[in-house]
Amino acid sequence: MEFKKVRGGKRSGSGRKRLHSKGVAHRTRETVTNRTPVHVNFKYKTHIRNKSCLKLLKRAIVNARGYGLRIIHFSMQHNHIHLILEPVSNEIMTSGMRSLTITFAKGLKAGKVQLERYHLHVLKTKREAINARNYVLFNKQKHEKGICGTSTIDGYCSIWELAGAEGLIKEMAKKLKMRLIVKERVRWELDQAKTYLLK
Repeated sequence: MEFKKVRGGKRSGSGRKRLHSKGVAHRTRETVTNRTPVHVNFKYKTHIRNKSCLKLLKRAIVNARGYGLRIIHFSMQHNHIHLILEPVSNEIMTSGMRSLTITFAKGLKAGKVQLERYHLHVLKTKREAINARNYVLFNKQKHEKGICGTSTIDGYCSIWELAGAEGLIKEMAKKLKMRLIVKERVRWELDQAKTYLLK
């Protein structure tokens, strides 16, 4: 008797449904080299903008460096983190970011807290790299723009790793039309940019 297939196979609407935002699709990542810095960001479903999480991020960055991942800048917001990186290859990028995100998530001791895969954007020109740097270092101000005319430069970003930080703060204050107050000058001893100039 001929078997008639009645179950299984590809069906419209089948499969597990996403539980949160559209997120980052599981497609092949863009190719990175030692001449292509990248902007990375990833989200959490808990508040992370506090001093204990800041210390945890520093430990995660140190661990990621052990895999050869160069970390140039960071910015920590209330539920997400931005990074500017200089990975030599996709393999180092993958192992370094895996180490960083696992160290951070486990340190939070709150179960599965990372919402989705990290988003990666390859910076292919000097102008694109500078724009990404400004976006990362002044991300707090971007979120606060329109809410109030004053914001603070605090220890939740790596701006003081940049030569000429004070001049950049004045420039961005004028551009954002905000009064920027320096609250903390925290140095993180991050890697210095090699493959592109951030001056």
